Amino acid sequence: MQAKYIKALSIKRIYAERIIDGSKKIELRKRSIGIELGDLVLLYETTPDSIIKGGFIADKTISLPVAQMWRKYHHILGVEKDFYDQYFEKCELAYGTFIYQSFIFPAMALQQINELCPNFIPPQATINWRNNWYIQPEWMDALNKARYQLMNQGRLGEQLTLFAL
Repeated sequence: MQAKYIKALSIKRIYAERIIDGSKKIELRKRSIGIELGDLVLLYETTPDSIIKGGFIADKTISLPVAQMWRKYHHILGVEKDFYDQYFEKCELAYGTFIYQSFIFPAMALQQINELCPNFIPPQATINWRNNWYIQPEWMDALNKARYQLMNQGRLGEQLTLFAL
């Protein structure tokens, strides 16, 4: 059940680091990728790193025209204008997931992930964590605490359920 709220997101190390240090407060994508309020998003850093060592709890996701997203949020997007313009060159809308909280976790390299998570394939964009895959205790702690906070704020309407390993 707890895996239902865990996703893995493919990301370059520089942007993962910016999420962790707080300089990137919105994760940008060209399309909606199914991340919902209260999800734990594991940051799978792409090659050459091929590692999970951080993550974030998702806040709301918005979509705006590309130019409007930049005008309104450029100071917290964590990307340079040239990169932004190139990335969204042929897009009408930009999708952004706000970061509620970010975390550093014990590192899991791809080899270890493959040993603990049968049939794991690094995400192209995002993947749902499977029920039979390993879940670090630190992930569950972060997920439980954040979902509890969101529920107490009245932002997450689901009945409070804390998950154990």
